[in-house]
Formats: sequence, structure tokens, C-alpha cells
Amino acid sequence: MIAVTDRHSAYFALHLLTHQVCLVHLLRALKYLNELDKKQSWSKAVEKLLKEAIHERHKRPEDVIDKTPWLKRLDALLEKNLDRLEKPFERFRKGLVKCRVYIFTFFEDPLIPLDNNASERGIRKLKIKLKNSGVFRSDLGADAVLDLHSVVDTAKKNGQMAYNAIRTLFEATDSPLVPIAE
Repeated sequence: MIAVTDRHSAYFALHLLTHQVCLVHLLRALKYLNELDKKQSWSKAVEKLLKEAIHERHKRPEDVIDKTPWLKRLDALLEKNLDRLEKPFERFRKGLVKCRVYIFTFFEDPLIPLDNNASERGIRKLKIKLKNSGVFRSDLGADAVLDLHSVVDTAKKNGQMAYNAIRTLFEATDSPLVPIAE
């Protein structure tokens, strides 16, 4: 299993096959740094590198791409002295150093996404429900909604009809299906 995540350290404690840092999250942080100090060039250079990497993946969507030259370019940027810049620049640089090996994982396998947008879209409906109602009325109800949502979202991502996926799940577990009122 491969997790595509932001840079929170808790994700890297999980024992997975590998990780991919969400490049969209990195680009958003870089945009903030670019606006924070418009005269500096470091964050702009990191942003340019990431955008070039994204472009390379789009140019060669089916290929396994050697990430070594990309890591060398990143390392050169990470070694730069940022003492003259504000603290957020150094904090961001240190964060990149910790997860640098996972920034270009998407080059190793064309099936690895370079962002976690699909995951975030997948939970959007649940977050809206919680925002509107505030809570689920019971743990059992919350579990049921989350389970059902997980099955439906996975079916959609795999090009299957949600109803068929739910039906197959119930048949596999010998659970009686409640007839849908017509």
C-alpha cells in the first residue's frame, strides 16, 4: 500500500510499502512563501522543480522515470543557506529534508498519483454532513455511513456501479438486503 499524504509525521510512522508526498500541498506552501518574500528566489526555484516534475510525468504518463536526477536537483536546493530568509522558509526546508525521498515516488510507478486530491474529494461529502448536522446520532449510524460511503466511493473509482458493489458486499457476507421502496 502506498499513502499519498501531506507531510504530517504521523503518516510516516505507518508501515506501508512507500509514501508519496502530495505535490499540491507543497505547491500551496511554496505559493505562500513566494508571497511572503517576493524578492527571494529559493522557494520559486523549488516550485519550478516540482512543476517541471509534474510536467515530466504528464509528458510520459506510462513510463517509469529515474528520480535520481530530480533528487539531486532538490538536494542542491535543500543545501542552500536560508539564514537571510524568515523562519517559515527554514521550517519548510527542514520539512522537505525529512520527507525528500518521498517527493518523487510517483516517478517509480505510473499508477502512483502525485497528489491526494481524489482522497480529499472522497471525504468531502462526509465533512459537509458533519458541518451541517454537527454530529452523527450514534456510533452505529456513523459506522454505517462511513462503511457505505467507502464502498460507494471505491466502486466509483473502479468504474463500477455503486448499487452492484453494495449488493455484492451484502451477498458475500450473507446479510439480508433491505428492499428498496419503489
